Amino acid sequence: MAKQAPIKRVRLPRDPADYGYPSQDIAALKAKALEVTRRLTARYGISPWSEKDPMSMLVDIILSHRTKDEQTAAAYANLLRLFGSWEMVRDAPTAEVQAAIANVNWPEVKAPRLQAIMRQITEERGSLNLDFLRQLTIEEAAAWLNRFEGVGPKTTACILLFSCQMPLLPVDVHVHRVASRLGLIGKKVTPEAAHLLLQALLPDDARSIYDFHKALLRHGQRVCIYDRPRCQQCPLTDLCDYYKTTVKPQKAVF
Repeated sequence: MAKQAPIKRVRLPRDPADYGYPSQDIAALKAKALEVTRRLTARYGISPWSEKDPMSMLVDIILSHRTKDEQTAAAYANLLRLFGSWEMVRDAPTAEVQAAIANVNWPEVKAPRLQAIMRQITEERGSLNLDFLRQLTIEEAAAWLNRFEGVGPKTTACILLFSCQMPLLPVDVHVHRVASRLGLIGKKVTPEAAHLLLQALLPDDARSIYDFHKALLRHGQRVCIYDRPRCQQCPLTDLCDYYKTTVKPQKAVF
């Protein structure tokens, strides 16, 4: 078994002021985040926790990058159908793995990347099992995952929140778009920065963070879409900066 390099812990401060929020706005933004979660959860329902183990979630999230959910699910199922286990995926010819996930975006990148990560995990841990992450602190688990090429804040947060029920917020394009339009983050805040900016507004527990993530994800997919958001269907217009500054003034003119 290869010797693992020392893991540098990641500090996750809980004070929103540490992330650049004006102190006078923090209470209002926290209240808005909770109310957004409450309304959208009432509309879309409570999402159950994933039953995938951390290793399977890692595979799923890598496949999902810039890919629709149904395509990701099909590619994930195809890998297990064709190879039977993650060990067999790891050891298969890369061309065969690439062919199995051909329906996702950039399979020529994802296939070798996935196999490289699997080999590194095996070298360090002796098997393709990431259940040990549940026994680490959230800082240690995040730092351990972030070492792998192609594993960034979103992938790490998805694995630790969805499979380990650790309080770490993933921010995908939908969550980022909805949060920006609502005014929970500034318009120029990047998705990477938004992970901690938004988490600092939420209670420090996995269920609250999971509900927020799922609520904004669903809303971004169904109502607050990229092109021409369906504001007439939205239950958040009274809370939404975009509606107040862009949509409402246009309606008043006409």
